[in-house]
Amino acid sequence: MARKLMAGTAVVFALALLLFPQAGGDAARSGLALCGEVILPALFPYFVLSNLAVRLGLGQRLAELFDPVMEPLFHVSGAGSAALALGILGGYPVGAGTDRTLLEEGQLSREEAQRLLCFCNNSGPAFILAVAGNAVFGSAAVGIFLLVVHIVSALAVGMLLRGAPLSSSGRRRRRDPPPASAASLLPQAVKQALNASLQVSAYVVLFNIVIGLLQALPWPATISGSLLSPLLSGLLELSNGVCALEPWSRSALGLAVCAFLLGWGGLSVHCQTAALLDGSGLRLGPYLGAKLLQGTLSAGLALAGAQLMPELLPAALTGQGVDLFALLPLSVGTGAALWLGVILLLTKKGGKSRCERV
Repeated sequence: MARKLMAGTAVVFALALLLFPQAGGDAARSGLALCGEVILPALFPYFVLSNLAVRLGLGQRLAELFDPVMEPLFHVSGAGSAALALGILGGYPVGAGTDRTLLEEGQLSREEAQRLLCFCNNSGPAFILAVAGNAVFGSAAVGIFLLVVHIVSALAVGMLLRGAPLSSSGRRRRRDPPPASAASLLPQAVKQALNASLQVSAYVVLFNIVIGLLQALPWPATISGSLLSPLLSGLLELSNGVCALEPWSRSALGLAVCAFLLGWGGLSVHCQTAALLDGSGLRLGPYLGAKLLQGTLSAGLALAGAQLMPELLPAALTGQGVDLFALLPLSVGTGAALWLGVILLLTKKGGKSRCERV
């Protein structure tokens, strides 16, 4: 059944390209420009950082600090806080990539990594503050509010889906993986980061084409002129859906839809995540259910916030214009701060990396 569905989708996609070649070509060029000027510069450093930091022992160092917090709240060892922190700061799909690295490095058991996957893969502050907040809603306060809602809903999902406490056999393996030589750490991190970035970019271009073809169709005004249009677009690809919400920037419902899309992440992000998890043994089904739950919780929190803080949306401005290229400076600044924090944590007394212990 799945193969027939995939074959039918491929036929429809091919026909759409034949019927709307200009729209498909323009969308492909736009997607390539977005990848070259925003996606790769913004994500590649985070992928290098996450791989290098975990291999240098960040997960082990954080396990010592956050076991008393992570295990009671999420039934995951403290090493998982590395994926949670990098996923929140780096954005989709850095958290999922870090989760896999922790699993491969032996710092998480498979059951822990599966639980962690449900809440560690999140939208980054660069996108939420610069695009959703400033560009779409024209308000830094709205951006901060959406960021808080996003993080709170992710943590809530982690607690709701934590399951029973893990037995000793279900906890992380109590062995140190074979130490990698210092000379191989950076090349391995760069190689994995490049592969992950190219996979992400490929899906961004693909879904940009799909959305371009869908927009070329003659949709009824009841769809194209309503909130249903950005909602459907965002279900496929996050940035397109959020950017299309600008006409509803003073609407509580528009705010709720934005929060839902940020929590859900979009089918494009989920395909990127699936590519990063391929061969890891981690299941995508529970992750998708968790992201749907996070989106629903985010929408509910956003609506409640709009009711409790009625001055939040009237302060928003319209017509700010959406420029995804504004992401880059904020991403670079966040990345620099994250690098500094990792360096301080790894060089803190008692926090020697594995390569230093060799």
